[in-house]
Amino acid sequence: MYFDDPIYLDPGSFEDLMADTDQHRICWMYHDILSHPRIAWMFDKYAGKGTPIREAWTTMAWVAAGHQEDSFYLLFKWYDDFYGPPQCSDLYFLEREGGPEGDLRVRYLNRDFQNKLDPRGQDWFDSFLGRVSDNATSFFGESSFQADPVGRARRLLENNPGRELECFDWHLGRRSDGEKSLMCATMAAYFRSIQAIREILFRLVDSDGRVGRGSHHMPADELMDILRSLSAKVDEERLPRLEEQFQELADGFYCEPSLSPYLSRSAGRVLTDMTENGELRWMSLSGKSASRLLRDLYSRCSPRQVWDVFHRWQGEVYFTVLRRPLHRDLHRGVYLLSRFEDQTGLDVTGMFWLENVSVGVAHLCQGEFFEELLDLLFSRYPMQGKLPNVRPWGQDLVGEYSHLLKETFAQYSRGFG
Repeated sequence: MYFDDPIYLDPGSFEDLMADTDQHRICWMYHDILSHPRIAWMFDKYAGKGTPIREAWTTMAWVAAGHQEDSFYLLFKWYDDFYGPPQCSDLYFLEREGGPEGDLRVRYLNRDFQNKLDPRGQDWFDSFLGRVSDNATSFFGESSFQADPVGRARRLLENNPGRELECFDWHLGRRSDGEKSLMCATMAAYFRSIQAIREILFRLVDSDGRVGRGSHHMPADELMDILRSLSAKVDEERLPRLEEQFQELADGFYCEPSLSPYLSRSAGRVLTDMTENGELRWMSLSGKSASRLLRDLYSRCSPRQVWDVFHRWQGEVYFTVLRRPLHRDLHRGVYLLSRFEDQTGLDVTGMFWLENVSVGVAHLCQGEFFEELLDLLFSRYPMQGKLPNVRPWGQDLVGEYSHLLKETFAQYSRGFG
């Protein structure tokens, strides 16, 4: 069956999702076709959520492309009064395992940690739904509920064959290429989600038609009603091609990271030798601060390597501060060396150089000695520390991180002679 066990979010993971939403690392979009109470009720019944929804309530659906390929978030906001505030919400993560043709998996993102929050924490939790709306409005405009942003985008595709990328570049305005890529990825997820719901419905109609009206199952006639409603709104034969076209646009706006500067073997020898003889100290960052710092830096330098919030981060982060140049490739600034396991199980190794001239700039470097230096640091027990429990939110996020890292390094270094 398509529905897997729920994923239990902790407050830190949920805060990462809020940060992704606020800082436009993901793009949310109102989903007119899936804003159907029976579709949300279907998820409620089969995804192991266990919280009843009142029959009189209605719903609005929202979709956002996930960081992982062939994945997306689906959010249902439940309303007693459609024009009032939402009473509650359900959040799901859907993915294709092993690529576009792989098996579909639906996971409910359980946020029961909210039951232990104090009133201030509950206000913070409840603010997520408004943040999603603000995010969608920022990307698609105030009139996104009445207008038809997907319809306009489809017409633009149809009217400009062979010129899609340049036309969307103009259509999406003065946004960064990164935001344009996010918008197109979410529009691809819009069509991907319709295909996914149709696939689930067909399977459930077949399954429930055989097993009957058990307490956990929806009657087949109700499922068929949902399917007919869905089919009346969209041409199913065009869905795969539309998803493909918008994903191609997302890939077209996305630029592979510029790996610079190149740190040569001689620069690596300088770092290794100075580390071995104690001239250069490194600090190991631990805890949530390490993963948050790395998420922020990768989102700026290589967005496709950012992991989805519920992925259990496992890795190492080391950093050092160069107060003077050490080599023609090693300028002043903060250097971070990291290795972590991504959500596909592969190791990702990277070195960042944070320079802070008039504004902070993060560079994802390239070089061939990173693994050797990491193994050396792992065996030498460097200083261990944590960043202050403060998350930079300003415009100059890299500059703020650079300052925090320098302050932390200086604070812990005083205890090491």
